[in-house]
Amino acid sequence: MLYLLAHIIQSKEASSNARLFVSTPWTEYIKFLPRYIPIPTMWTNEERQLLKGTSLEAALSAKLSALSHEYDGVSEQASNIPFWNDLFWGTAKVEDWILADAWYRSRCLELPQAGHAMVPGLDMANHSQIHSAYYDESSDGDVVLLPTSGSRVSSGEEITISYGQTKSPAEMLFSYGFIDRDSSVKELTLHVAPLPDDPLGRAKLRVYNGPPTVRLSLTEQGVQWSSAFLYLLVLNEEDGLAFRIAQDTSGERQLKLLWQDEDVTDRTDDLETLVQNHDLYQVFKLRAVAVLEERVAMQLDRISSGLSYGVTEQPQAANQPRAECMLAAETLRDLETQVLQGVAEALENEKARLLLDARVVTYLGSMEDAQNEQASGPAANEDDDFS
Repeated sequence: MLYLLAHIIQSKEASSNARLFVSTPWTEYIKFLPRYIPIPTMWTNEERQLLKGTSLEAALSAKLSALSHEYDGVSEQASNIPFWNDLFWGTAKVEDWILADAWYRSRCLELPQAGHAMVPGLDMANHSQIHSAYYDESSDGDVVLLPTSGSRVSSGEEITISYGQTKSPAEMLFSYGFIDRDSSVKELTLHVAPLPDDPLGRAKLRVYNGPPTVRLSLTEQGVQWSSAFLYLLVLNEEDGLAFRIAQDTSGERQLKLLWQDEDVTDRTDDLETLVQNHDLYQVFKLRAVAVLEERVAMQLDRISSGLSYGVTEQPQAANQPRAECMLAAETLRDLETQVLQGVAEALENEKARLLLDARVVTYLGSMEDAQNEQASGPAANEDDDFS
């Protein structure tokens, strides 16, 4: 991205004939790249408001914050290096860094050996579910475009590739600026936070090996949800969860997660499997379902109250979002609403089923008895006179 940023800044100085580095084939290629990519990080503030209530709302805010922080860091480091200081001085803006990121994310390919890379020419191929070609790496390291098995491309016909068969609508819009209407993938990812009254909440976030999220899917087989963090979130000390501070051989202190006195710090992403043999597994599952049901209801309420202009054929007014942004946001909102509604119904049914489980009934009954005893305790003590 620094290489792309340098070329973006250099292009601003073209009129002054000042060149700080030698022109290369990449220099000429970058001249043809558009200065606007229709991904949400390049939308206006008014257009970004259209994503309120969708799963992209929080993700977009976090991404823009990260880009701003990264740019500040690059600017600070550039001031100490003569070449970069000359390049940045009076010219560079955070919008340039956002554009470099947009170029990279929207045109980056994942090659089998080299990993993520921009490939001039190949990055101009459009996406299709029924793609006619795929890219690969040859034995000598070159990137090659090959026809898919059984495909036939006539003269003058567009050659297409796949940007990913399993990407969610939000992922497609976030990275490429459009939603594939032919895709059968209906899913979204929601952030989940520790319970407000959980004294172990901060420790759980710190020890977890991934993002604190839950993935919701609507498939032909039904509704699915997956989140290892959700099980970590609903477990507590009474269940057998514990944290310990351990010191390694170098003297550094590390936070360790214990389950039933066993160190499971490296297995936080497999916590549901670890608790499946516990007598209270159905209780843990009920807690997870209840927490998720509340989170889904909150998201449904937020997405239903989100901003919507409606897509019209009328000329765009000042500050009004562009039609393509309104259409993309409405499509995402509709798809995610379908998923949320389907998940909400499934969770309600699952909770009703779990509440009939014998172990759950016994556990809830014991908890109710304990609460009744605790409530009656002070009243009984008030009747005694120890004067």
